[in-house]
Amino acid sequence: MSGIGLVVALPREIPAGFVRIDTLESTGPYTFAVYQSVPATGRHVTVQAGVGRIRAAEGARFLIRRFSPQALASFGFAGGLSPGLARGALVIATEVVDEDSSRTVVAANRDLIEQLQEAADAEGLPVRQGRLVTSRHIVADPAAKAALRARSGASAVDMETAGIAEVAHAAGLPWVAVRAIIDGAEESLPAACHTVLRQDGSVAPGRLLQSICRSPQQLWHILRLAGSSAIARRHLSQAFERWSKSLTGTCDHELG
Repeated sequence: MSGIGLVVALPREIPAGFVRIDTLESTGPYTFAVYQSVPATGRHVTVQAGVGRIRAAEGARFLIRRFSPQALASFGFAGGLSPGLARGALVIATEVVDEDSSRTVVAANRDLIEQLQEAADAEGLPVRQGRLVTSRHIVADPAAKAALRARSGASAVDMETAGIAEVAHAAGLPWVAVRAIIDGAEESLPAACHTVLRQDGSVAPGRLLQSICRSPQQLWHILRLAGSSAIARRHLSQAFERWSKSLTGTCDHELG
């Protein structure tokens, strides 16, 4: 395989154009859904691994064992930590840091960063490069986001990239992360986010309904978040489609 292996947490983070492979794949206690895209530039594979650093790392290991990608990419949503990052804005990680110590886990591959920057610019997408921090928990309110930004110096927060980066580094593979903002630094996430998202990345509809019934004022925030997710996915899909068109020959010759 001469393509990219993508790791995402949620089904709606998968870029457009990927088609599910009919079988579910299991590794240890986890079961993953696998998708592929086969443009003229080569075959790319996405594993939807679920939420969190551990599941993301297992998904990355599975991709390496099964498909031998030339590079790994962390794709998906993020919370904004830098003021002014609008919903849908793309953050291309220059490095990923640990939320406790602000220690750099590993720096992203500069060639891949520049390729994604060029792809986003060509599509006219809002994009910046910056530090990404991986958290064990959802960072839901402006005060918590400000505190995390002060500790980490990061532009955005997710829950998976550090695990993917560590696996890529151990395997000697280049990696990159592109994350689309769905909630800005000044915004709070609805309380339902803490309870309705299962570890495998699926939503528990019963819990969602119960949460809305207990606190109906959440509904507006949930609908706004759904709109932000739609914008974020569209921007991720545009960036990936443009990027994939530029990958002919680069994986083997530039990313070794």
